Amino acid sequence: MKRITTTVAMALCILSGAAIAQGQAQAPRSAPAPQQAAARDIDPNTLANSALQILQAIDRDQAGVLWDNASAVTKRTARRDEFVGHVGKTRKPLGAANSRNWIAVRREVVTDGGQLPAGLYASIEFSSQFQSKRLAKELVSLRRDEDGMWRFSGYVIQ
Repeated sequence: MKRITTTVAMALCILSGAAIAQGQAQAPRSAPAPQQAAARDIDPNTLANSALQILQAIDRDQAGVLWDNASAVTKRTARRDEFVGHVGKTRKPLGAANSRNWIAVRREVVTDGGQLPAGLYASIEFSSQFQSKRLAKELVSLRRDEDGMWRFSGYVIQ
């Protein structure tokens, strides 16, 4: 359990470290609009690879670990037991994932007054095939918290 927790935490730290490193490497001389700065703060491949590690944690039945390391925004909107139960109920019947391919990485700056708390979010969409031969779309969401770290903020499977 400790190894899995460490792996997930490391994936999130790697993600935040890459964001910080890229932000420093790309720091412009004049201040761009907030949306422009936020949109290029991290490479889409880094987001997709981190999301894949999150999906692998879900495959290992570690939704609780994800919630433990999630953004505070996520923790305010769902209780741990509800989140773990929902992920288990929707994901387990499909069996193990045979393949996954990321098909989209979207970043969005959310302003005050929307459904979500203000901040920078990333959604990474995967096309996944499972042992049950079912195809599904999995969506992993991340939020760049106020401390500059990207943290897990949601999972949906369709």
